[in-house]
Amino acid sequence: MAKKITIAVGKTNYPAPATEKALLKLGRQWRKNARISLRKQGKVNTGKLYNSMKPMVGQNQHSMYVTLTPKVPYWRFVDLGVRGKTSDKFGSQQRKSPFRFGSGKGPKGGLTKAIRGWVERKRFQFKNEAGKFMSYEQTAFAVTRSIWNRGLKPTLFISKTGDRIEKKAKAVLSVAYTSDLAAAIAQSLRGKNRKVTEE
Repeated sequence: MAKKITIAVGKTNYPAPATEKALLKLGRQWRKNARISLRKQGKVNTGKLYNSMKPMVGQNQHSMYVTLTPKVPYWRFVDLGVRGKTSDKFGSQQRKSPFRFGSGKGPKGGLTKAIRGWVERKRFQFKNEAGKFMSYEQTAFAVTRSIWNRGLKPTLFISKTGDRIEKKAKAVLSVAYTSDLAAAIAQSLRGKNRKVTEE
């Protein structure tokens, strides 16, 4: 369960419902934009990545925040791309990726298994020189070899949409935070917390 967002006045923490609501709204907009980005780039296949995104609000000693972390292990590869073994076909954004085929850091055979599943789901088969359809296994091998060499193009479906939301967040959160802070101060002055200074 997500931790409730609070504002500290003195040594007491008070609920910050307006800020929490604003963060969650920003997170939902972020998710909407990320999903649109995936669809436009043709990256919706099984739907696991598309449906795994859930905005979560949180807080630490430095800030209040919202995160959108997909619950599938390969999302960073889709977002940032993967550099190819022999080339970076997709330009500067791909070259910035910390991931690279042939580095030995990923699970062995993971790409081949994923491509084999994709080929079968799409019922996608190449033809050989004789004009006959290749098997799914042969097609998957050819696709895997191509991707291994040229890499994966970055989609930036999380990174780029997150940057846009961050620019919008400042204005939205300043209003919500000001409202919560005023309410927290007012609450701190009620009852036993009230201090009256007489001249």
